[in-house]
Amino acid sequence: MKASIILILLTLTLMSCGNKKDKHETHIYPTISYLNIKLDAAGHLPSNPYILRFESSTKHIVFCGVNHVDKSDTHNPMYAGIEKAFFEFKPDVCVNEGGDVSNKVYASKEAALKKSGEIGLIKILADSLKIKTVNGDMTDSLEFKELLKKYTPGEFLAYIVTERFMWGLSEQEAKDTVAMKKNYAGFIQKYIMKTGGVRLSPEQQTLEFYKVNYQKLLNRPFSIPELEPTNPFDPKGKFQEIGRASKQIRDQSLLRTIDSLLKTHDKVFVVFGGWHLLTCEPGLKQIISQYN
Repeated sequence: MKASIILILLTLTLMSCGNKKDKHETHIYPTISYLNIKLDAAGHLPSNPYILRFESSTKHIVFCGVNHVDKSDTHNPMYAGIEKAFFEFKPDVCVNEGGDVSNKVYASKEAALKKSGEIGLIKILADSLKIKTVNGDMTDSLEFKELLKKYTPGEFLAYIVTERFMWGLSEQEAKDTVAMKKNYAGFIQKYIMKTGGVRLSPEQQTLEFYKVNYQKLLNRPFSIPELEPTNPFDPKGKFQEIGRASKQIRDQSLLRTIDSLLKTHDKVFVVFGGWHLLTCEPGLKQIISQYN
């Protein structure tokens, strides 16, 4: 009898822990629509970096929103602005965009900037204070899983392939149809399927399948010179709608990461694309309000 009671109590405890985890993972933070955030006509921030602070009596977030610059421009004032904010704040932990850099080692700040831009700078700065860097981006597999709940494989590929493969092609690569097909197959198999965990039929893996669905989504033939630019601020068309959905999924993941880090750290320093800062501002205010 005693053993049964202990077992029941243990089960209830585990269920309670599970419910708390589920609540955190499914909580939807308030955000501003990409259609409503305030930018200039060129999509630029008020400044670069654009820095906002969110504070309670015990917890602090400094978020440096950036317009990404060419990595060869290592003397861009943006980097000095990030560095100044970092050392004034002296954070406990950093959050970076663009993947896990916790194990990366750079020979110098110059090398870090040339190799990885502001991501490399954050790693160099964090190392100087012997603090952690945490990837604020979700895994591709989770992002793709969420997108495929709402969009067909054809719609999903028409957007993701355009944004993450076609835009990276050089003019010569685009003209070489044999090389393009080979590189496309590698992108689908290694990135979309292996890294992203997406199951595709042999037909869905073909370049022809992508082109047909691009044409359906954009109502015009596929053409490298006339690729549709990614513009989350354009309210017209499903292509841009999918782009907004992708960013909104990533925004929720970033906010969950920051929320989680504040449970064990007092000062969180974030460097991310500035659009994410503008749309996430209400969620960041909600997170910090827990400590007022």
